[in-house]
Amino acid sequence: MEEVKGKRTISNTWKLVTRSQTDPFEGMPLHLKEKILMKLKAKIISTFILLSKSWSSIVLNKDFTNMYLIIKFFESLNRPRLLLAVDDREINMQFFHSCSQEDPSSDHQTVGCYPDSYPRNWYDFSPPVRGLICCLNNSTKVVIGNPTTCQFETLPRVRTKIYQEIFPFFGYDHVKDEYKVLCMTISDEYYSRSGNIVSKEHKVFTLGCKQKKWRMIECTINHYLTPGTQGIFSNGVIYYFARVNDDQSLMCFVVGSEKFSVVELPRPAVEVLANYGEKIAVTNLLYASNDRLFVWILEDTSKQEWSNFCVLVPSWVDI
Repeated sequence: MEEVKGKRTISNTWKLVTRSQTDPFEGMPLHLKEKILMKLKAKIISTFILLSKSWSSIVLNKDFTNMYLIIKFFESLNRPRLLLAVDDREINMQFFHSCSQEDPSSDHQTVGCYPDSYPRNWYDFSPPVRGLICCLNNSTKVVIGNPTTCQFETLPRVRTKIYQEIFPFFGYDHVKDEYKVLCMTISDEYYSRSGNIVSKEHKVFTLGCKQKKWRMIECTINHYLTPGTQGIFSNGVIYYFARVNDDQSLMCFVVGSEKFSVVELPRPAVEVLANYGEKIAVTNLLYASNDRLFVWILEDTSKQEWSNFCVLVPSWVDI
């Protein structure tokens, strides 16, 4: 009996030692664990979800996620980077490539790939919103993804009465800490004479909501979308080009209140929508015969006030 007890004691001791050696950081204070994680890249942090329950609870905590995003945001101001979507037809794959904005030749890396990317399943994606992107596949499937961790989630199918095209726009409500997708469903019957598309149905999907379904919302502004229209998110508002009363305009969708408004664009006509710091800017396209880039910055949305400047670009022929 004593030998049996002794063996059991040795066995139990061995188990305790094994657990301690498996996770030597188990007894570390919470603030030190968070400090370690803050130094790591997002792709590495995602692996801690499978390490243990204690590490998983830290990584999946919203307060930690928000603090991590804030820290990385201010770091990105000093080291801005570009995110490129690459379509490699030779190997039939789409992937993301990240490079330094200041020195792209020396600092670049492949950060992830699209889900199920093969020749008949190509994706278009929107500009990143707090590290996440909204992808559209074959005008039918909406996918939200994190290109850094290669995690993607397909949203429920957008129910339509008849065959319709889908135009999704992605944004974030910082007050309620909610990501939302604005989706406009367009029927083939609603093309204008100029070839633009009339938005007929407007739906919203809230990520993380218990009811995982699209909600119909009301839009009192009748507007037309041009094929291939992409939106840009800035300070709680989604912006996109549209035609209102046959005039090229800038549509605004407030993510929090889910209300639409329209801003008159400056003249002459502009064709590019871009972020300018924390503001929105519109520009003309550059052609071989055009060496001037005119930039208009939206200073106040409610007052519809614009400022502008001009950039002289070296001739393409000289380059």
